[in-house]
Amino acid sequence: MTTRGEKQVRSFIAIPVPSVGIEALAEVVKRFDSEIGGYVRWVRPEGIHLTLKFMGDIPASTVNRVLAALPPVAAGFSPFEVSISGLGVFPNPRRPRVLWAGLDGELETLSALQRAVDDAVSELGLPKEQRPFSPHLTLGRVRRDVPDGQLRKIGQVMAAAVLPAAPSWSADKVNLMRTELGPAGSTHFLVGSAPIGGG
Repeated sequence: MTTRGEKQVRSFIAIPVPSVGIEALAEVVKRFDSEIGGYVRWVRPEGIHLTLKFMGDIPASTVNRVLAALPPVAAGFSPFEVSISGLGVFPNPRRPRVLWAGLDGELETLSALQRAVDDAVSELGLPKEQRPFSPHLTLGRVRRDVPDGQLRKIGQVMAAAVLPAAPSWSADKVNLMRTELGPAGSTHFLVGSAPIGGG
């Protein structure tokens, strides 16, 4: 699949989060930052998204094939409602590594769309997802070498936090994104979109 010397592009497929949702999550992160910020690398608010498929580094020619494969997949679904609901951590509150906001709404449709995207991408020769789909919005990642006591504190802060109410939104497009890694973290760029429902 890889041509020798061909440029590799770090890429993923996601549903964008509208500005009203991003603003609510930015408020949560701001509140957390004063308590646990020194131990967490926060995702930039504009970088928060609902990932359907992370592909990692793939050849540039494959990125174009993925983009071409997305419209027929997205057209097979109707726009559906999702909302931000609850906070949590992976893998568990005693040793948190990823801090996230959960989702509610038409999750069965969301999961079906994720499976269809995974199937379409696998037909292009990319590996299928091995872990069960767990829809979430990543807020931050705990830094390495954080002492156990601080890890437990992070878990407790997340367990006790209350998420401000944010309106639901209609998921109406799937985005193919590329990522550039820099000293300040990841920056995401839109490669192209496919409307859910055809449009």
